[in-house]
Amino acid sequence: GGSPLLRRNDSSFDLRSTMKRTASTLSLLTNREQSYKLLTDVRNQSFRVLSEATTTMKSKLIQKSIDVKLTAKAKGMKFMAKVQHGGHAGLPPPFTWNQTVWTFTGVAITHSILSLLDYYIVTLSGGSHQLIIGPLGALTTLQYNLTAAPASQPRNCLYAQIIAISTCSVLHRFESLNRFQRAALAPTIVNTVTAKLGIIHPPSGAAAAVFAYQKFSQVDELLFLLGVVISTFIAVIINNLSDRRQYPSTSWAVFKVVFS
Repeated sequence: GGSPLLRRNDSSFDLRSTMKRTASTLSLLTNREQSYKLLTDVRNQSFRVLSEATTTMKSKLIQKSIDVKLTAKAKGMKFMAKVQHGGHAGLPPPFTWNQTVWTFTGVAITHSILSLLDYYIVTLSGGSHQLIIGPLGALTTLQYNLTAAPASQPRNCLYAQIIAISTCSVLHRFESLNRFQRAALAPTIVNTVTAKLGIIHPPSGAAAAVFAYQKFSQVDELLFLLGVVISTFIAVIINNLSDRRQYPSTSWAVFKVVFS
């Protein structure tokens, strides 16, 4: 069975091994407990951070919703006030009899000449061509009733109408567009472009609608531009005969367009 000394050594060795294993096991258990506690702390901290972030986000969304509602309400109230009460600008004063006579004279002479020109154009062309009068009526309204307005100046008259005619010519090349679509697009494009270029001219919107709705020949388009030039030439003569009027009220910068 071996010597007693060897048996004691073996027992001592087994005891030391058992103690080491026990210590190792306890250490492992302790590490696991610490790890578990650490993970639990991290998880709880994450939950707290997530909960705080969620609460903050909900609070911001609620505040944003309240701000949007208040802004929409304020804008709605401002809109209704503008619609109901209008602005503070005064109504334009009526013309004196003297200025009324000048307007009557200028418009009568201009449209008599334009109508006579249209008559000869239709007669000589056998009805193939005509002078489009409609937008020219709006033009003479500006030239004799709003003589000093920027929109009435020759520079605006000429350039804006050229843009209107050119826009309609381009739109007519798109066969997929019907006349209703062209009539909607043309004034939109013309009014936007002329506003950007600083050459706003209301009759150009009217011309855009007319020339977009119906297809006219290039001769008719050129005749219309000729009508614009004739109207402007007559307006310069008649308005400047009056001591109270000046046309144009700006310099003759007809070929100056500022792109900005």
